[in-house]
Amino acid sequence: MDGLIKIANFMSLSPVTGFNIINNVLKIFKLEIPLNTPGLRIITKAILVREINMYFARIRKEDESLSFTSLDKFSED
Repeated sequence: MDGLIKIANFMSLSPVTGFNIINNVLKIFKLEIPLNTPGLRIITKAILVREINMYFARIRKEDESLSFTSLDKFSED
């Protein structure tokens, strides 16, 4: 899971899980739910994988919309 978090951060994504929101609230009381606990790790990993896959799908759609045939319409700038 640490690798997925590093990938998301490398791609300038800030992965948001429900646990991160809860941890942000708990920071007021100087508490935190560790995301590496066995039960939460599975859920967090699934959410991270979904967010990264959605990001790649969005990039693919943007690439398709900028096909090589439409590049002639853009100016050199």
